[in-house]
Amino acid sequence: MEHNPKLTSSEVAALWSAYMQNSMSYCIVQHFAKVNEDNSMTDIIQTALTNCNFVIGEVKRIFEKEKHAVPIGFTQEDVNLKVGRIYSDLFTLRYIKHMAAAGTAASATFLAVLARKDVRSVFSKTSEMFMKLFNEACDILLEKGVLVRSPIIPPMDKAEYLQSESFLSGLIGQHRPLTVVEMANISINCETNSIGRTYLGGFSQTANLPEVRKYMERGMEIAAKHETVFRDIFDKEGIPFPTTWDSTISKSSDAAFSDKLMMFQVTSLTAINIAAYGASISTSLRKDLGGHYTRLMAEIIDYATDGIKLMIKNKWLEQPPQNTDREALRKRATF
Repeated sequence: MEHNPKLTSSEVAALWSAYMQNSMSYCIVQHFAKVNEDNSMTDIIQTALTNCNFVIGEVKRIFEKEKHAVPIGFTQEDVNLKVGRIYSDLFTLRYIKHMAAAGTAASATFLAVLARKDVRSVFSKTSEMFMKLFNEACDILLEKGVLVRSPIIPPMDKAEYLQSESFLSGLIGQHRPLTVVEMANISINCETNSIGRTYLGGFSQTANLPEVRKYMERGMEIAAKHETVFRDIFDKEGIPFPTTWDSTISKSSDAAFSDKLMMFQVTSLTAINIAAYGASISTSLRKDLGGHYTRLMAEIIDYATDGIKLMIKNKWLEQPPQNTDREALRKRATF
């Protein structure tokens, strides 16, 4: 007999999450394609659209086959292709690089919990597509001379073991230099906050509801504060801080995206930030860095929680698939 297993909860979660993220990104990249003026970016923008459309189509196909409800996600109602640009073409390239990196990482993470061959095939293909897109974005950024690099350090003379627990110090008094892992974490977190701050700047001037605008402005302040914390760490180490990030935002107040989409994008970015700070804590052995990350993470979690509440209030937060409420069924059966 042919073995035809049902989707597991992990597989439904992976497919559902991929649909939500890619339907959102498809809308955003559509706007970027409409306003793009850089011919060297035409192909990569089209590739980004193709990748997102592939994921959307595959998830829809599997869900319909298994009689699972297809997510609402984001549609043409969430993007207005008639308005002018909000961000520069360079920011478009930065977004595609960031989106491709997130897509590659998410696909790899999901693969670890997938069993069905067809679902594994989708995420294997997705990982391959987004990794290729990431490399193409990096190549174009390199050609333009605007790829942001991590700081450079002198070559290590020799490999050796730690000799003292003072390697962990950093709360009081003198502390050792940053390791390359710690520097990499700080660089990544700086870039994530930079992208978020730019996004929030455009969203804050184009959102329709005053409460959404206020939420975006608050996010800008938090992102700027976090960048300052990381900048100060590098300054004290005498490490040059990257200065080529483009945060150009037009004067347009016309909304290219729905408030629902903008809020979802921000919650996605905050989730990435929280995960990145958690990973940074686990690989940063200097105690002062752990203190910074713990404090900053708590601030982002508080901000993200308020964002979820705002989305629920406005009926913008789509409910993920969940297990059957057995208690509710039992209560219903008693009547």
